[in-house]
Amino acid sequence: MKKLLIIILLTQASICVSQTNINISNTAGWDTEPYIAVNPSNPNNIVAAWMRLSGFTLAIGTSYSTDGGTTWSSPTTIPHLYPAFTMADVSLTFETSGKVYMTFIDYATTLDSGYVMITKSINGGATWSTPVKVLSGLASPDKPIDRPWVVIDNSGGVYDGRIYVVSKSVDIGAMPHHIWMEYSADDGVTWSSQILVDDSIPSNLITNSMGVPTVGADGSLYIAYMSYDPPSSPFPRIVCLKSTTGGTSFTPYIIGYPVAGSGMTDTLYQGSYTLNANPAVIGNIIFTFTDNRNGDPDILSVRSSNGGLTWTVTPVRVNDDVLSNGVGQDMSWAGFSNTGKYMVAWRDRRNTGGTSSSPFEMYTTVSLDGGATFKPNYNVSSSPSPFINIQKGNDFVGICLDDNNIYSDWCDLRTGNTEIFVNKTPMTVFTGIEEDVASEIKLNVFPNPTSDNATMVFMLKEKQFLKITLTDVNGKLLKTISSQDFNTGEQKLQISTSDLSAGSYLLNVVSDSNVIVSTTLLKVER
Repeated sequence: MKKLLIIILLTQASICVSQTNINISNTAGWDTEPYIAVNPSNPNNIVAAWMRLSGFTLAIGTSYSTDGGTTWSSPTTIPHLYPAFTMADVSLTFETSGKVYMTFIDYATTLDSGYVMITKSINGGATWSTPVKVLSGLASPDKPIDRPWVVIDNSGGVYDGRIYVVSKSVDIGAMPHHIWMEYSADDGVTWSSQILVDDSIPSNLITNSMGVPTVGADGSLYIAYMSYDPPSSPFPRIVCLKSTTGGTSFTPYIIGYPVAGSGMTDTLYQGSYTLNANPAVIGNIIFTFTDNRNGDPDILSVRSSNGGLTWTVTPVRVNDDVLSNGVGQDMSWAGFSNTGKYMVAWRDRRNTGGTSSSPFEMYTTVSLDGGATFKPNYNVSSSPSPFINIQKGNDFVGICLDDNNIYSDWCDLRTGNTEIFVNKTPMTVFTGIEEDVASEIKLNVFPNPTSDNATMVFMLKEKQFLKITLTDVNGKLLKTISSQDFNTGEQKLQISTSDLSAGSYLLNVVSDSNVIVSTTLLKVER
């Protein structure tokens, strides 16, 4: 068997992989604040959405790919609820079967009316359903319809399929400000009443405290936000709420306290934070944020291994340029693959001058151990973007990943106009697996989840020796399913799961040099 082991010199200066950045917006108007998501049932299907100028108002533009990000559809625009409304703050999440949900706000610029809206697509982003109202901007005096992030429970547990939307107060809404949530148990048709989630530890004096939701491998819902509530604590705090009851009740935990100098005083930098739960390891949660404690903005990360009860005290520095060198990193976003690979993307100025008004490039990195360590940083930009002088309305970048590829999208000014660019990076940049074998082996397992038996199918272009193994999500070998020479063509193996407890497992294809060349998540239900 021909082997082509990728050996990549991961250095701070450069990584020798050519980049292709695709402009998916291609309009003369304003395109900012993108989101991106990959279909778990079909990794070739990726959906992107962003805020764009349409006529005299802002709307939500969408595009999709059916060939793994090589080509993208022409953008479509979501219609307004009322012609005079404007849109912002788009968010996407996929259900296990491939249905994708999208939330955004549609509102009057006078803020005397407006709503959090949700729509869904059952054909990979090609068309969208008529948007449904989730929450009114008049539901409370603080106008609770800003940044409505959406997540879904794909755990297979008692609340599987439940959709959660978490929003915050509009910055000019009446004080005190809060974090709010609504949920749907019927595919987004109807929604719960408005739920105040920061009741035990109020956000209070923080005027831009974003509530960031995520759902864990066991179906637990987590929401992170910033709090400064002098009656309960003299110090600002980063709070993590946990619900094991489908969002009907919460237990608060403290992620940490910002240290002296953490806050950014340069308003040209965009602060950001994300919370992500590992879908393959119960209790592993990562909080990643922009922080100025080292004298310039860095991307830092802390983690929990026990479902938010305790958190690491010393953050991991995600960007790997020289410490305290005056170079600013900002606007980070992060996410997990289904098998527990964690990726962070951010704007970086290490090669372009270092200051807040310097041009920027997009960088990424991956953690393969639940946030304990990160691989050397990787520049995904084929060309720097000039500084974008938008302090409100360009606050986010997008990322998503599967086990083979990483996708990121961002607002870029290289054309002279703000456009949405997408990059696809092979996971082999960080893992160094045997690309020729991995590219040939695409696993399909059904039914998944399963109870007693599952069928594993893959194709081979040439005869080769492979081992098929089953491990737990931490990589501990449970059994070897097959160890043999496989012929070319379709391979079909029966996997017995009757001896396994309910939970998540990994099916691995291992080469004769003992390298995992392909893997997929298998869920067992009882």
